[in-house]
Amino acid sequence: MKLRVLGKYSPFPRAGGACPGYWVRTEKTGVLLECGPGVLSRFQQYEHLGAISVVILSHLHADHSSDFLSLRYATESARRYPALPAHLTVYAPEQPVDVRETLKFKDKVTVETISSGKDIRIGDLTITFFEVEHPFQCYAMRIDDGRTVLAYSGDTRPCDALICAARGAHLFLCESSCLERDASFAATGHLTARQAAEVAREAGVQKLLLTHIWPFYSEAELLAEASEVFAPVAIAEEGTEYEV
Repeated sequence: MKLRVLGKYSPFPRAGGACPGYWVRTEKTGVLLECGPGVLSRFQQYEHLGAISVVILSHLHADHSSDFLSLRYATESARRYPALPAHLTVYAPEQPVDVRETLKFKDKVTVETISSGKDIRIGDLTITFFEVEHPFQCYAMRIDDGRTVLAYSGDTRPCDALICAARGAHLFLCESSCLERDASFAATGHLTARQAAEVAREAGVQKLLLTHIWPFYSEAELLAEASEVFAPVAIAEEGTEYEV
């Protein structure tokens, strides 16, 4: 299993960057995990949009989902341009209903509901969802190809469900929204770099990859803070493909 980081910033991208988006693939399967601002443009540096048939949204905040609204329109031109997706299936939380309704598009999009403890099978990937703690209904994920496990935090503050999702993962892709000096902001539903590292340590993951980064932070500071607690740890690099 491989993970390409398409975007890592939140709640808006740094110049030249993108908000959360990750292309998870095996030799047989590709899944777009999150679809924030800038993700579709970045994706096309590596693949045709037609490679996307399944999108999973951890939650429905715009920094994780807004590019999906544009991706829907590509389906209308698929007959003329085969490099575009003819149909999309999007997995998303049930709440909030009004935002979820905006994902629909004629007969071109199928919207499926994710829920805690639910397993879905996409090609050779099994994906399990764990509801975590965030102002919008949100899910961490555990993605298993039968050999390796990728865990993804979604957006959350520290909680037992997050530790369960990450337990023993080969690679833990985890939000790192704040430095400890801004922990009061994170408390509403995000992690500091230190907290992300503490979760990684408790869950016994093999490697921690920090993402969901405030665009004006020094990444060196984030990395230093996490490294005091857990190793190996790295900051996600946009455009880089990681072996899980």
